[in-house]
Parts: sequence; C-alpha cells; structure tokens
Amino acid sequence: MTTIEKLLRAMKARDSLVCVGLDPDYEKIPSIIKGAGEDRVLNFLKEVVQITAPHICSYKVQKAFFDPWDQGHELLRMTISHVHRHHPDIPVFLDCKIGDIDNTMDAYMANIFGTLQADGVLLNPYMGDDVLAPMAKYPDKAGVVLVKTSNPGASIVQDYGGLWKHILHQVIERWNTAGNLIPVIASTADIDLAEVRTIIPDQMPILFAGFGEQGGTVDQLRQLLNSEGIGVFVNSSRGILYPYPIDCPTWRSEIELAVITMKAKLNRQRR
Repeated sequence: MTTIEKLLRAMKARDSLVCVGLDPDYEKIPSIIKGAGEDRVLNFLKEVVQITAPHICSYKVQKAFFDPWDQGHELLRMTISHVHRHHPDIPVFLDCKIGDIDNTMDAYMANIFGTLQADGVLLNPYMGDDVLAPMAKYPDKAGVVLVKTSNPGASIVQDYGGLWKHILHQVIERWNTAGNLIPVIASTADIDLAEVRTIIPDQMPILFAGFGEQGGTVDQLRQLLNSEGIGVFVNSSRGILYPYPIDCPTWRSEIELAVITMKAKLNRQRR
C-alpha cells in the first residue's frame, strides 16, 4: 500500500482529518514522565501516540526538535518505528523541508526512506526538478511539497508574480510522475480555495497548514475536500501536545480533549 493510499484509508477508517505534529519541546514535557534526555522525550512521545492514535489520520515529525540531542537521529528513528509497530495504518511524515541537487537528494532519501523508514517527507521545491525527480524512485512514499505556506514572511516570495500558483501547477503537471505528491496549502492565506481544489486531482491529498498556534482557521476547509468528503489533512503540534499548564496533573486528558475537539471541529466543516 502506498503512503497516499494509507493516508486516505486512515481518514475514512478513523473518520478524521487530524495530523498530529510530534514536536518534543523538552521544557514542556510533564515532570512525571520518567527518564532523562532522549529516553524521557521518547517516553513522552509514546504517551502522546497512545492518546492520539485513535483520533487521527497521520503524524508529522519535525526533525528540528530531534537534532539537538546527541542521539537525535536514533531518537527520531525510534519514534517513527514506534508508530509503525503499534499503528501501522497511520503514516508518518518527516518535516525537514529538504531541497537540493540530485546526489544530495539521493543521500537524503536513502536516510529518510531507508534508515528512518518515514512514509513521507516535506520538500522545498525552490531548486526545481533536482528536488522532485528522486520521488519517482519511491512510488510507495510521498513527497509533501511546499506550495503556499502559512508563515507570514512567505508572501514576499510565494505571492510574487503568482509564484505559488506556478509551483502548484508543476506539482500536478510535471513532478507527479509517480502519483505520490501532496501540496501544502496555507489555512492562513487569503486565496480562493474552491479554485485551488478544481486544479488539484481528486485523489491528491492536501496538507492544510497553519491551524492553531499559527492563527489559521478551518472555516473554508470544505472547499478543499475531494469527492469522498476527505482528501485534506490538518496539522496541529503545540495545540495538541501542550494544551495544559506545566505539570498539570490531568495532562493526558487535556491532550485527549484537544485532539478530540480538533477532530470534531474539522468534521463539522465536512458535514
């Protein structure tokens, strides 16, 4: 089964469009979590996965939160492995926004899809064909391509001459030779989402970015749904992992409430 097939099946099976960002901020991890250093981070993430897995369709792991640790690469591998072992139907996307020349991309892909066994990776398309061509070698994996992102500073580049629209067309018409690409569209952007959906093929999922702490809303989510009422997934990291005061004794139930509330909010938009 391909990553995109797994993602779409998880949306249906779990009746959810929620993607949880596994971004471990050590200072916010409850003190009750046992261990130290990487062990404590992994124990926390295992708890988060156990709490959230019944309510979501995917995870997105931000590599930047793992890199500072001496054994950060192994911690990242073990986090992805834990999800695969306990919830093999949930895809895990690695957020590192890579984009480089051909031989460098080959090295990245061998690590991400080989050693780490991620189901997908976020890609920065600025260097063009060299970035996207390697995805054809991994038809069972997915490349999540930055098209229209949610950070405020992106407009100086992405809005110039309609560049983001040009990138979206390349994702669909030029680079998607293996049928395994997913565009990123911002929930913070003032754009015609209904028009965007008409451009994107029905079975091509969309990562709707910027919800939660970045100020994005899902008021127009339904305009991006495909013909089956799915096809969009929405990421939240801090809003689900840390919805509680430090050392709140009910932190587990607070995380569960946050993910269930987000799922319900997205489903109201669907229906």
